[in-house]
Amino acid sequence: MHVTLSRPHELSPAELESWRRLQASDMRLDSAFLSPEFAAAVGRCKDDVRVAVVREGGEIVAMLPFERERFGLGRALALGVSDAQAVICRPEFRVDALGLVRACGLGLWEYDHLVAHFEEFAPSSQVTVESRVMDLRGGFDAYLRQDNRRGRQTVHKLLQRRRNMERDLGRLSFVFDGSDRSALGTLMSWKSAQWKRTQRFDRFSRPWIRGVVEDLASATEPACRGILSTLSVAGRLAAVGLGLTTTTRLSGWLIAYEPSLGQYSPGLQFLLSLAESAAEHGIGLIDLGKGDEGYKESLASWSYPIGAGRVTARSSARMMLQARRGARVALVRVADAHPRLRSLAPSSLVGADRVH
Repeated sequence: MHVTLSRPHELSPAELESWRRLQASDMRLDSAFLSPEFAAAVGRCKDDVRVAVVREGGEIVAMLPFERERFGLGRALALGVSDAQAVICRPEFRVDALGLVRACGLGLWEYDHLVAHFEEFAPSSQVTVESRVMDLRGGFDAYLRQDNRRGRQTVHKLLQRRRNMERDLGRLSFVFDGSDRSALGTLMSWKSAQWKRTQRFDRFSRPWIRGVVEDLASATEPACRGILSTLSVAGRLAAVGLGLTTTTRLSGWLIAYEPSLGQYSPGLQFLLSLAESAAEHGIGLIDLGKGDEGYKESLASWSYPIGAGRVTARSSARMMLQARRGARVALVRVADAHPRLRSLAPSSLVGADRVH
């Protein structure tokens, strides 16, 4: 195994073509987050992005986009933001996870959305959770008839709330792929407020994340296209979302709604409208992502496993990671113990170890 490292923009046309060919060889890799375009967008906003190009006998057999930090710590590309991470290779390729991490010059590689090659990563500290999917390949009407009693009940309640919403507020309208850049600003503003309201880390406090989102909102490549969708009632914006699509699969990346309309479930109304429009545009699958939220279980047709963990090549790197996280935990405890500091913890500390 011979490994070379490049920044995304340094990859040659032949290397980019190999990336696309390898990605297309495994349906588990059908995600905009695993495309070279996504890596390039993150690389334009972060200096620590690298791509490992793996060759055997002179042939490119695998690619691994990642982020390289100090002290030999490595992270999956856009950890905490990306909904899919993987070694880009053919399904039959046997990944030497430990050897690859070492060849990248890393003491540790951390991931939280691994979608393929679990067997090779099993020796690492790994947990597996389910990521849920809306299956629209038979059309939207077929989706509504899915064999999911709870899902049918949820959809029935949503349709009733939709009728109530139109009766109380006015006509609903949905735009699947809009060009109103002000809607993107509203999305980020609403999402930041939601994260702060729920005591979660505000990802948009990181300039690089704002930059990546703004960049990908305008992405037009088939393998990684930004879809900015809006749901309005009587001309008033009720919900907005930014998704990333391949030609057949959409990741519902960021969705936010007007809190004052909460009684009508605008976020779920948005998802239902998104599914109907996506099916009309030939998109067969919508990734809802991991999480145990009830709506995901209700609306999902099926789920698939994703892994979270780390591969450790050097114990010193693991100790460094643990020390860094221990320091942040201590700071959060100090903030909890002092009310004047508590309001600062969600935006400056909580979750910050997973999003740099």
